[in-house]
Amino acid sequence: MNTETRKSQTPKSLQIKEFIVSEIESGTLKPGDKVPSETQLAERFSASRMTVNRAVKELTVERRVKRVQGLGTFVADQKPLAPLIEIRSISQEIALRGGQHSCVPISASEEIVSDEDADRLGLPPRSRVFRLRAVHKCDGTPIQYEDRLVNPAFSPDFLEQDFCSATASDYLLKHVTFTEVEHKVDAMRPTEDMARLLEIGTDDPCLRLVRRTWSGDRVITYVQLVHPGDLYRLGGRFQGPGIAREIA
Repeated sequence: MNTETRKSQTPKSLQIKEFIVSEIESGTLKPGDKVPSETQLAERFSASRMTVNRAVKELTVERRVKRVQGLGTFVADQKPLAPLIEIRSISQEIALRGGQHSCVPISASEEIVSDEDADRLGLPPRSRVFRLRAVHKCDGTPIQYEDRLVNPAFSPDFLEQDFCSATASDYLLKHVTFTEVEHKVDAMRPTEDMARLLEIGTDDPCLRLVRRTWSGDRVITYVQLVHPGDLYRLGGRFQGPGIAREIA
């Protein structure tokens, strides 16, 4: 089947979607650029406004584009994809996608752990722990709020570090060997303090990654990493045992 025949048999709504996506992926349309209007697309593809509307709506759901009331449709910013299983610091993630990382430490202190956090860290009640609160930015935009508890037994010099030049993750990965990692991800609304630090509203959805790392049967660190939902996503890719190839 030649290209023209295949194109004629492809539904108009799909043709429109493929056209917009190709313009985005080729760089002709960049994040923030205005997409051709529905009238223009209807004329270009000899399609009804309803067909064009459906195509654009599907791209909106797929987060390729975003509609702004009264202004039109624009190419959406693509969210950075953070590794869900691999342990990588936020500074490494930002560097890999060409951004500039900066960190604003909010507080770094030694404190008596709460009963709930003592249980999370596997420590006796009223144990003393190190706590770091910080905001990480990409090109000046806050993208992560960090609230970290560290068992001092594994890193007695933790609080002496300059967290503006090296993140807590970078320091711990370099100086402490971990044997096990636990990840939990959920959606949440930010507290007023989180919202202020992330420069978002208290009704804006956030994505929270909770991570614990162990050395043997002892917890090294427990950290909550909160991200604005419209700026971040998490993902992972795994290699399976080959069952699919055997079935095929």
